[in-house]
Parts: sequence; C-alpha cells; structure tokens
Amino acid sequence: MDPLPSKSVLLLDTRTVSRSSNAHLVLGPITKSTSNPLFGEDYFADPPLRWEARFDNMYPTVVYDPEMGKYRAWYFSFLHDGPVQDVPLGERDATAYRCQDRVDGLLYAESDNGLIWEKPKLGLIDFEGSTANNIVMSTPTHGIHAGGVMSDDRDPDPTRRFKAMYRSARDHHMAVAFSPDGITWTDAVLWPNADAVGDTHSNTLWVDDLQRYVGITRGWTGKPYHGERVVLRTESTDFVDWSKPLEVLRGDGPHDQIYSMPIAHHGDGFIGLPAIFHKGDPEADNWDTVDTELAFSPDGHQWHRVCAGQAFIPRGPGSYPDGAYDAGCVYAAPPIVGPEGDIRLYYGGSNGLHNSWREGSLNLATIRRDRYAGLAPVDASQGTIVRTSPVTLGNKLTINVEPDASGIVRVAVLDLEGRPVEGLSFDDCQPITGDDVAAPVRWNNPDITLPGEAVHLEFELSNTTLYAFTPSTT
Repeated sequence: MDPLPSKSVLLLDTRTVSRSSNAHLVLGPITKSTSNPLFGEDYFADPPLRWEARFDNMYPTVVYDPEMGKYRAWYFSFLHDGPVQDVPLGERDATAYRCQDRVDGLLYAESDNGLIWEKPKLGLIDFEGSTANNIVMSTPTHGIHAGGVMSDDRDPDPTRRFKAMYRSARDHHMAVAFSPDGITWTDAVLWPNADAVGDTHSNTLWVDDLQRYVGITRGWTGKPYHGERVVLRTESTDFVDWSKPLEVLRGDGPHDQIYSMPIAHHGDGFIGLPAIFHKGDPEADNWDTVDTELAFSPDGHQWHRVCAGQAFIPRGPGSYPDGAYDAGCVYAAPPIVGPEGDIRLYYGGSNGLHNSWREGSLNLATIRRDRYAGLAPVDASQGTIVRTSPVTLGNKLTINVEPDASGIVRVAVLDLEGRPVEGLSFDDCQPITGDDVAAPVRWNNPDITLPGEAVHLEFELSNTTLYAFTPSTT
C-alpha cells in the first residue's frame, strides 16, 4: 500500500504558490469515526486484561498488511502503574493522581476492516505469571520505553521486515529492534555512535531520494527533562548506526511544547502531526491538554506548522470524568491511505488531562484525499486569485476543490511572463462548481492542448477551498 498519494501538488506547500490575493490557509475538515473509541484499556474487563493499566499517550502505529489482508496496530501501555492498581475506576475523580512504579509494554492488535479490533493472546511475554496476552515487548524483556514501529517491505532481509526505534530504559540509550513478523522481536540494539533522550513516539521511514532511513524523536533545549521539548531528526543507512540527532522544529516557548511528531511521505514532501503539549498557564482553558496540529516539510529538514495554534484533530468536548473519549489529549499515528483513497488518521485519545487521571483509547479520524489544508478566500465578498510557481503540465489537469453552494473555480494558464496562453484564459475555462478530489479542468475548445513547457497556473476562487492540483498524462 502506497503510504500517501504521490502525484498531487498540495497548496499548503510553501513552494507551490508564487503569489496570491485575498487567500489564506485553512485546515481541511476532519471526520471522526462513529465507531470511536475503537478499543480502550481493558484493565477492568471481565476477565481482566490486567496489563492494559494505562495507555497514557499510546503512541500508535497502524499499517495495512496486504499479505495478511489485515490492519495491524502497535501501541504502548503501562503494564503497571501504581495508582491504577490502587484506585478503582469509579473513585479516581476524588483521588489525586501521582504516577509511580511504571512498566512499559508494546502491545499488538489486528483488524479486518480497521474498525473492529482483536487483541490476540500471543504467548510471548510473561505478565503476572501468564503469557496469555498481546504484549510483544516490555521494559523487563527488551528495555523498551516509548518508541514506534515501521513496516519495511523494501528490506531484502526477511528477519528485518519490521523495525522499531525506542529509548531503552534498561540501557539508558537509544536503541532499535527487528522482527520478521511484527510479533517476535530481537533484543535492543543500541545506537553505537549517537544518542537522544527519545522518550516519546520515535518514528522512522525510508526515503528513496536519500537512500537512507529518517528518524524523528525528541530532545530538550537544556538537560533532559529541563527546558523545552523539541523535535529531532536523524538518519541511517542500515537502521543501526544513526547520525547525531539535530533539532528541526520546536513549539511556542515553554507553554506550548511539541511532545512528539509522527511523519509520513507525501509526494516529494512530508506531512507531520505534532502533538502540542499545553504545559504552561494553569488558568488557560487548554492547560495540561495535548492537541494534534499539522506540519509540512519539503525535505524533512525544514518544517513549518500549518495554521499553528489550531488543532488538526480536534479534542472532544467536556472534561474528566464525564468528557468525551478524547477530551483531554490526542496523539496521532502516522497517516495512512484507506481502502477508498481517504486518509486514515488513527490516534490515541484520552478523556483527562495529561498529568492527571485519564483513560485512553484507539480512535480513527479521516480526511478526503489530500485535504490536509487548502487556500480559501479571506473575505468571501471579494475575489481570490492564487498563482502557482512554475509547473510543467501533462495533457490533463485536475484539481481538488471544495466549494460551498455558490462556489466557483476557474483556471488560467499563463506563460512565465504572466501572460494568458491563448485559449487557456479564465474566460476559456468551464467553471468548476462541484465538490471533487479530482475535478477535471475543461476548456471551451475541447481540442486545445496544454503547453509542454513550464507555465504558471492561476486559480480564481469564489466561496471555495482549493487543496491541490494534479498535472498528469493519464
């Protein structure tokens, strides 16, 4: 499965637009699944799954495995967390939470449709005298603390089909592990020449242009657990020896820090889903909550937050203990493409504040293809023009557009001097009025051909959001 659509040109990419008037970026609309929460902590289930004490941030990774024909998820839970063992669910609101005696575990689940999940009893890791659980790694067995998993079809070694990067609490060092099936894992392989704090959702992917793995993890502006949390980037050719992690993104000071940032490919750029931890002002409405925002990078080095300060996956309403399943914190998995071409945004949600009682769950939100963010009119009463940077067209042009009931889009093709190409002006374009992720651009002269050399595209928007365009030859 292609991790993300690869041919479209996103309008959120700062390289895409050369000029615009009366236009600003807006986030695309998110749809949360009516099946949420997909599954939660089953510590109090009957019979109890006593190792799912507290999902906390969960740090999920979800992939579709075509060989199995299943969605597969790896997620973190505290196998033991003192307060959970001591305070019954119905008494938590009256008792102060204080974390203690924590033990991490990486857990596994699978699903035929990505909505109904099974937690298989794998018989691998002993917990309280039994291996009838879905634990695939734990702090006692693998040293694991936080981290993330990737599926790597390109590696010719079948024993390295699945890869994990994490902080080894046992060895106090960054580490990796390998698995042929995502279930049985090697012991920790410590980074030989670099290190990071990395106590977060470290995540990795292969980048063809670099012929390297790229890893995203966490650092601090001062000593570990002092200063501000920042996003670090590292590279490796073999997934063992990693380069010194370097800072690529940080939040808005000590009160709004980036806790983690799962990333994914999108064409020749990268999408990031930074978790913004509102650590600061206790009087603020969002204090001690976590929002997932949107970020983009053309190269994996230079990142910018898109519509900074606005939640891309909004938290639900209310507060603990009566709030929505995701009222307090949202931690996203790397996005993947669903069966209908929609983009699936799995995430760990929790119903309480970050440093207090909260029960966690795996959830799903979706967006239509490429609709991360788009350009829309600032003032709907005025015309909006967006001109692209030079682009080479094929013989077909489609656009991803979401108009309201009265919305219209027209397209013009300009030469590099900004002059309309004959037969391809606004007046020659048949207006586009429908909501479509691939609306064809048609001209009054059906026999006209698009130029084969570099040109500008210009979009005239009325009551419309434009997300992307796709020049192609098919």
